[in-house]
Order: sequence, then structure tokens, then C-alpha cells
Amino acid sequence: MLNRLRSCWNQLPEVVRFVLPIWLGMRLLSHLIGFWVWRIRPLPPPVGMRFYEGLEPVVQGWRGALFGVWQRWDTIFYQIIAEQGYSVQKVSLFFPLYPLTARVLAQLTGMGTLEALYVVSTLGYLAALILLYALLADTFNTTIARRGVLALAVFPSSFFFLALYPQSMELALVLASVFLARKRRWLGSAVTALLAGLTHSTALPLAVILLVEAVQFIRRNTHPWRWTVLGVAGMPALGVGWFWAWRVSQGFPSFLQSYEQEFFRYPAPPWTNLVKWLMLLPQHLSSPDWVINSVALFLVVWSLIWGWKKIPASWLAFQALVLFMALGLGDARDPLFAYNRYILMGFSLFAALGWWADTPLKRLTGFALGVFGQLALMALFLLWIFIG
Repeated sequence: MLNRLRSCWNQLPEVVRFVLPIWLGMRLLSHLIGFWVWRIRPLPPPVGMRFYEGLEPVVQGWRGALFGVWQRWDTIFYQIIAEQGYSVQKVSLFFPLYPLTARVLAQLTGMGTLEALYVVSTLGYLAALILLYALLADTFNTTIARRGVLALAVFPSSFFFLALYPQSMELALVLASVFLARKRRWLGSAVTALLAGLTHSTALPLAVILLVEAVQFIRRNTHPWRWTVLGVAGMPALGVGWFWAWRVSQGFPSFLQSYEQEFFRYPAPPWTNLVKWLMLLPQHLSSPDWVINSVALFLVVWSLIWGWKKIPASWLAFQALVLFMALGLGDARDPLFAYNRYILMGFSLFAALGWWADTPLKRLTGFALGVFGQLALMALFLLWIFIG
């Protein structure tokens, strides 16, 4: 029996054999932390019950331990969309593909909404790991691919791929679009780019990578219809614009107006937010949000500088534009609010970290710091302390 299982395992593609244990290990580790939190603090303090937005907290039994413990922060809004649709202005700020995919899955299988969100996130994370490996191996080599996947898996804020958030689905779609564009599978690249735009607005900078790939294709081909591939670069914006146009058609205020009314975030020049962050940082060195956002900013700037001439320029431009977008939204509490989550789309960061970790000491140090940071942030997130 064992020999048969070993034979079946060895027949799997190398990428699957490398990624699957990492995926399972991180998922199991998240459940261990979740079970511990569920035992000591399944609900927020009484004043925090308003965070449930009228939903029934799932805290009892195995369902509370496995799924209810992830019923935190933005997950509440995705659950509302999956169960009730876009019923109020506040939830209209959240993009549709992730919660509506969970809604369809719940209807087809009969499982609960939280369970469906969990399945979508978990499978999206597996797909993202496989696609990151495939893309880095195709662009560089399998060594950097392995290190890049590990860098993503242990990055402190990567637990959001395991939370009931859309980050895993979005990253999988972004990576699929880039990989298919590099393979000149333009229809598949266009579809996945459109879907990425329907998942989150941070997919917008994907247009830069797709535009570069399209121009390279056009310059090397003479087919009379070759210019049509330029349309692929517009797919992320089409997805985002489609959702925003639908909001307007439903009578909701503009996206930016609603964002300011509901979450007190407003458009601001990126350099203004950056200066504000530098001025306020010394006062918030004990805040986990400020610490991880500052670390994330440092690593992104480092990767943009260090990765020059090593990482494809279009990938670095994508990462820089994600940074520009994050800094373009002001927040009275934290100028870099949620940046640690947004940069997870910038896969060039993990390519740079994989390239950098070329000695055992670097890999051991990075692994230890990453795992410790991720477990700490995950616990604080589940304890209703860290928003992310």
C-alpha cells in the first residue's frame, strides 16, 4: 500500500509535490492558532459586537472552531454579500467575484456561507502557490521558484491568503493572466485579467505587465490581427470599471465618496501620506499594524532597488503602482493602512526574496522571522486586535 502511494506521489508534477506540503502545512498551522483563539476568546469584547453588522456570530462547536474563528473584520462584509447581496452602501465597496463565487458554491453544495468562503480562499491559495512556482520557474529557474514560493508562504501577512478574504483568489488570477500572456494564450490571459479586476482594485496595475507582453508579441509577429492583443491590457480596468459602473446604476454614491463616508479614507497625494507616515511612525512603534506596514514598505522599496536588472521591469512597475495606489488613499489613523495586505499582489517581491535567499543562513533567518511574524499577526487578527 505504501509503495503504491509512493509511486502515485512520484508521478505527480514536481510543482505539485513541492507546493502541496507547504499548502497543507500552513493550512493546518492556521487551524492550530484558530483553535487556540477559539478556546480563549471566540467573541470580541461586548463593545466590539457591532463588528458583526447584525450577523449571527458562529462560535459553537466544531463549526465555530474551524470556520467561525475566521469570521473577522472584512469577512463579515463578504459574508453579507454572499447571503444578502449588495443590500447597503457599506458592502457595495467590496468587489463581487469572491463572495459571489462562494454564494454559488454554497447553493450548489448546500454548505454554509462561511464554509464556502473558506473553500474558495483555501483552493485559491493552492492555485496561487502553483502558479507562482510555474511563473518563476519559467522566467528564472526552479531554485528561485522554490525559494519564491517559500517566501510567499512564510511572509508575515500571507495569512490573509488563508483568511476568508479575496487575496488568494486575486493573486491566483493575476499570476494566471501573466503566465498565459507569457505563453501567448491571449484569450485565457484576457479572461483571468478581467476576473482579477472583478476581485479587487489592486489588479489594475496588472495592465502594465500585459501591455509589455502584448507589445513584445506585436514586435515579433507579422500577423495582420496582432494588434488586437493590446486589448488584453485593458481587461483589469474593464473588470474594475464594470463593477463601479454597476454600483452607480444601482444608485450608490461614487466609490471614493462611499469609501470616505463608511471607512474614513480619502484620496490624497502619495507623497503626502508618505511624509505623514514618517512623522507619525515614532509614536506607533508598539502597534502591530504600523510595524508590519512599515516592514512591508521597506521590503517593497528594497525589492524595487535590489531587483533592478534582475526582475522583469514590468513586474517591478506593477509592484511600484500597487504601492502608489496604497499611498493614494489617506487614513487619519494610519497612512499605510492595510498596505501589508495590498502588497501581497506584488509577486515580484517574492521573486526578489527568493533570489536573495541564496545561502542557508539567509533562508533560515528569513524563514524564522517570517513564520514568527505570521503566527503573531494571525493570532492578533483572530483576537480582534490586528485589522490588517
